[in-house]
Amino acid sequence: MVVLADMSGPFPCVMVFAFVVIAAIAIVMAIVKGRAQREAMARLAAELGLTYYRDDPWDIPERYSQFDLFQEGHSRKASNVLAGRADGREVIVCDYQYSTGSGKNQTTHYCQAAIVALPITAPRLSLRRETVLDRIASWVGHDDINFESAEFSRRYYVKCEEPKFAYDIFHVRLIEYLLACGQAPAMEMGGPLLLLWETRGKPENLRRLLTIGSQIITSIPEYVLTARGIQGKAGGGR
Repeated sequence: MVVLADMSGPFPCVMVFAFVVIAAIAIVMAIVKGRAQREAMARLAAELGLTYYRDDPWDIPERYSQFDLFQEGHSRKASNVLAGRADGREVIVCDYQYSTGSGKNQTTHYCQAAIVALPITAPRLSLRRETVLDRIASWVGHDDINFESAEFSRRYYVKCEEPKFAYDIFHVRLIEYLLACGQAPAMEMGGPLLLLWETRGKPENLRRLLTIGSQIITSIPEYVLTARGIQGKAGGGR
C-alpha cells in the first residue's frame, strides 16, 4: 500500500511563506533599482544639459522604426529618455528593452541607445559584432564588407546598401579609434540619423555612446560632407 505524504503539516506553510517573502524582496529590490536608475539618469541629464523624461514622450520604437534595433522582438519600450543638444547636435539617449519568445520561453533584452543627428543624408549602413553564424554564412557567399584592417574585419560585421559609403566612413583613422575603444557599440546610419546601442550598463555609459557618436561624425571626410551634407539645421532630434 502506498502511503501518501501528509501535506497538512507546517512544512507546506513554511514553503509558501518563504516563496512570498522571496517574491516580496525581489519586487522591493526592483523598485529600489529602478528608482536609483531614474535618479542617476536625471543627474546625467543635468550634467549634459539635456531634458530628462521618465517615460518615452515620442514612442521612440515607432518613430525610429527604420532602424533594425527597433524592429527586434515585441513589447518594445524606451524609458529614462534624455533629449536636447550635445556638441551642437540634436540627440536622444535612453534605456531600451524588447522581448523575444513567449510564455516560459520569453526573454527580455535590455540595452542603452543614442540617436544623434547627422550632418549628412546617409544610405543604410550597419556595424555590429561578428558572430560564428556570420562566418559560416561567408563560406556560402553571404559575406559582409571587409576592410584593410584584418582585425577590424574579423571583429565587426558591416553591411551597407552603398559599399563605397562604408569605405568612406570607416577610413583608417576611424577604424583605429574604434579598435582602441575595446568593444565598439552596434551602429546604424540611415538618412539624417546615427544610432548607437549596446547592452545596458551604468547611466554613465551613455556618455561613452555620445562620445563615440561625436567621433564618428567629426571624422566624416570633407568630400562626403560636400556630397551628402544637409543644409541648415540637422534633423532627427525631437
